[in-house]
Amino acid sequence: MRTAAASNNYLAGNSLGMFKLAEDVAFSVSRGNGPWLWSTDGRRYADYVLGAGPMVLGHAHPKVVAAIAEQAGLGTHYYVMNERACELAAKVCELVPCAESVRFCSDGSEANFFALRVARAFTGRAKILKFNCGFHGHSDYAQQKSRAEPGHNDQCSVAESAGIPAEISETVVIAPYNDIERTRQIVEPIAGEIAAIIVEPVQRAFMPASGFLEGLRALADNIGALLVFDEVVTGFRLALGGAQEYFGVTPDLCALGKALGGGTPLAALAGRADVLEVVATDRLNDGRSAFVSGTLNGNPLCCAAGLATLALIEELRAPAVLKKKGEALATGLLEIANRLSVPVQVIGPPAIQQVVFGSGPMDTIEAVAASRQDVARRWGHEMIRRGIFCGPAKLYVSVVHTEETHGLFLQMAEESIRAVRDQGLLY
Repeated sequence: MRTAAASNNYLAGNSLGMFKLAEDVAFSVSRGNGPWLWSTDGRRYADYVLGAGPMVLGHAHPKVVAAIAEQAGLGTHYYVMNERACELAAKVCELVPCAESVRFCSDGSEANFFALRVARAFTGRAKILKFNCGFHGHSDYAQQKSRAEPGHNDQCSVAESAGIPAEISETVVIAPYNDIERTRQIVEPIAGEIAAIIVEPVQRAFMPASGFLEGLRALADNIGALLVFDEVVTGFRLALGGAQEYFGVTPDLCALGKALGGGTPLAALAGRADVLEVVATDRLNDGRSAFVSGTLNGNPLCCAAGLATLALIEELRAPAVLKKKGEALATGLLEIANRLSVPVQVIGPPAIQQVVFGSGPMDTIEAVAASRQDVARRWGHEMIRRGIFCGPAKLYVSVVHTEETHGLFLQMAEESIRAVRDQGLLY
């Protein structure tokens, strides 16, 4: 029998994607339950990564497991219309303010990509405005950043990945997040070319400045573009209706994922019915028909998991629970940092936080980029060594994290900060 370590040799890059643990702390998971993971060699970890966010209910919630098992007995995939997909679409439209219509897909990257395709089809325009360092997945249009170098304007984009034609970059315009005045200045000369403004309402762990999202809504309306919220992370987490409910700004389209599928590969493009009419298979081909389809769209197994997950998120009032648990974790971390005289900050809303090592305001991408990210990574490694699975990026909490798991987290956080300090990395 091949070991897990040996089987990694058959995976490209010895990983499943962009996330890869350092060799000295790497482990392979055998199972998960509640807030815990167990490695193949029997170690237990309190999980604060939560599958990069989807596991709002923790691992293997009995009701989600039962829903998946029941549907598996009825068939795992049909390709045609099915009851679970219809029920979940109705639920999304009930909860999410912008959702009048839904098209399912398999992950958040697809949902964002399809949102941009639909926006181009609906408006007849070619360009997209996104915000520097905003993450919208793996598509060629999403993998763009500001080309801030001599001889180039900061709004010009450059691909972040090899294999993306330069012509794609020419269709993406970059603006600074949380700067509505600069965004207006960038848009003004090309207003008639912009099909969509796409934004993470909470970009990474940065909260929107007062009036920023409202300003984007007004700007999109003024230039005839669509406003797209990437709610893959914030959906069903900040509020039942996501960031658009939480901040009171309704986009034209939104991308949903992560929590929507309860840990299964499910995402959705949701929004105005008149806009999403362009994806209808039987519509008149007037040059605006957009192909948005996939073999596993509306997969009944995933939709069954999604229905069970959303029902529990609603029943347990999960957004309020996550806020309370996140606040407790942040308070404990800051108390430790103060006691040890170590410059640690916790940024972001309680349900989606990031631990930053550094002094001064951490309210911009540039400030965090200039912080001690090397120390944050080392701290994360020390936490893993002590049985806490967390990373230097987002810190996720679930409804099943308890005083026990939080207590263990804070105990090991203090030990890990001391370890990093004793290694001389904080001086």
